[in-house]
Amino acid sequence: MRRKVYDRYSTNSERMENIPKRTKKEDWESFIEICSTNEEKIKREKGKLSREHMKLPHTSGRLGCARIEEELIKESPDGTVTRTYVFVTTHTSKDGSCPFLELRPSLDEIKRLVSLDPYLGEKDLDNDPVAKVIGRDGKGRVRGLGTGVTKIVVHASAPYIKIVEEEKRKCESADENVKLVMQRLDEETRARKILVEKLEGYAPEFENTSP
Repeated sequence: MRRKVYDRYSTNSERMENIPKRTKKEDWESFIEICSTNEEKIKREKGKLSREHMKLPHTSGRLGCARIEEELIKESPDGTVTRTYVFVTTHTSKDGSCPFLELRPSLDEIKRLVSLDPYLGEKDLDNDPVAKVIGRDGKGRVRGLGTGVTKIVVHASAPYIKIVEEEKRKCESADENVKLVMQRLDEETRARKILVEKLEGYAPEFENTSP
């Protein structure tokens, strides 16, 4: 709303004359007052400078990489996504294009490497497509995984993730075994039912032939 309406006009009187649809006048007036404070203006200017100096601009917006990764995991059939997939998703638009000219060659190369070897994205953080094209991560944050995620965090959580995945596979295997047992029981039940029906059909013949 700020970019689409507030920034479109140069004065507050113009902004008040162009209240967005389905917005109360008092709410819009409060919003204008907040955006017009010196504190808010300084904050926006700092954000603008940060974006201009950003080496790897992204498209994750206010959601952030972590939230987008969670959504991708929910959509994934096996409940997992690679760092490479998250990185590409958070640096492209919804139509799959990259809006950042300086980043397009790197993203194209990452996609090319994945197309040549789909399993390359599953390699460790020092050898996956992002590391090969963008460069290895240092001691700070890991590219594509959001703020606060470092190599130490990733490596420390890896064993526990493997344990969870192994337990998940065991549960899936157990569920499959239960299904097989139930299927066999159903087949045996149907077979016994057919046998009983046949025996009942033979019963009158036995009665007629009995002395």
